[in-house]
Amino acid sequence: MSAKPGLGIIIHSGSYDRIYHGLSLALAALALGREVKIFFSYWALEYLRKKAQADISLDKEAAMHKEIIERNIERGHLLKFNELTSQVKNMGAKFYVCTSSMGLLNIARDELVQEVDKSMGITTFLTETADFQLLFI
Repeated sequence: MSAKPGLGIIIHSGSYDRIYHGLSLALAALALGREVKIFFSYWALEYLRKKAQADISLDKEAAMHKEIIERNIERGHLLKFNELTSQVKNMGAKFYVCTSSMGLLNIARDELVQEVDKSMGITTFLTETADFQLLFI
């Protein structure tokens, strides 16, 4: 029996629903015994700032459903972002941030939450996940 392939997730979008689904996929893969590495770039980095906005950000497509999402977070049907990231990290996922995106958005490493394992470029991430299944969100 062959080893289970790892899962690499590149999260580019800053829309809460997309990040939420990316982290949900990570949880499912971790529960199945797969190694998971997540690469946050561009607008997704905003959610990893220590002083991240409490308000959720949604793209145009999801914005008309903001009330539903907020209501379900309030009721506990959806986890808050910090709860979801803690759960994903506790199950063993690695969080990486894009150094180019950090430079573009003027984000210093000390502004990011402790869950971030390392900052790197996309080439390094792709090298580290060469044998992984990759998803781009």
